[in-house]
Amino acid sequence: MPDVKGIERVQRLRKARRQRGDREMNVWVPQLIGAAIDQAVESGRFKTRQDAINHALETTFVRKEPNTVT
Repeated sequence: MPDVKGIERVQRLRKARRQRGDREMNVWVPQLIGAAIDQAVESGRFKTRQDAINHALETTFVRKEPNTVT
C-alpha cells in the first residue's frame, strides 16, 4: 500500500517550490562528477547533494558583481 502521507508531503513541497519560481530539472551526470558530489557531501562541505549542485550551478551561471567602493 502506498504511503499516502509521504506522497502528499512531496506534492506540497513540489507545489511550494513551483510557487517560488523553482524548476525541476532531471539530468544524468557522469560517474566521476557524481562521486565528487557525494564526497563533498560526505566531507561536510555541503549538507545535501542538492546544495552542492546548486552551488556549482550558481558559481557557473549566475554573475555576481564585485563589491567596489568608488
